[in-house]
Amino acid sequence: MIHLYTKEDYAKSYTELLEILKYISYNDTNKIPKEKLSYYEKYKDTTYTYVYNPHLSFEEQNISKLTLILIANLYVEYWVDDDERIQIEANDKKELYAIEMEKKNRYPTEDLFSKRKKIENYNIPITSMTVINSKNPFKKLLTIIKKLFKLT
Repeated sequence: MIHLYTKEDYAKSYTELLEILKYISYNDTNKIPKEKLSYYEKYKDTTYTYVYNPHLSFEEQNISKLTLILIANLYVEYWVDDDERIQIEANDKKELYAIEMEKKNRYPTEDLFSKRKKIENYNIPITSMTVINSKNPFKKLLTIIKKLFKLT
């Protein structure tokens, strides 16, 4: 399931990310474009404080899911070698394909347009209704209503 994050979520994650990057080697942080780091700095949450504990493992840190996603993106974009990038992209394609197949099985579209539906009480096929190109939506609605009454 896709989760939508707010601006506040991103701001907190940028704060966490910048704190974590202080504990990453200079060679790795130097691979991240300065513009991207400036962006994180500009949009971080200045009221939120995150403390990274270097004595805990990465898994034991209290890091938000969004921050983990941002770190994973940095890893794929700037830190991974070409062979591993190819493997990661292949795995991503497999996962996306599996998700699409699950959606296709859950919501079949083969018969979506095969049956003609009729508007209740008027017995008018939807396909016979004409679309009126009018900039005024009220005129369009009025024209459709007039057509319905003329056909009955």
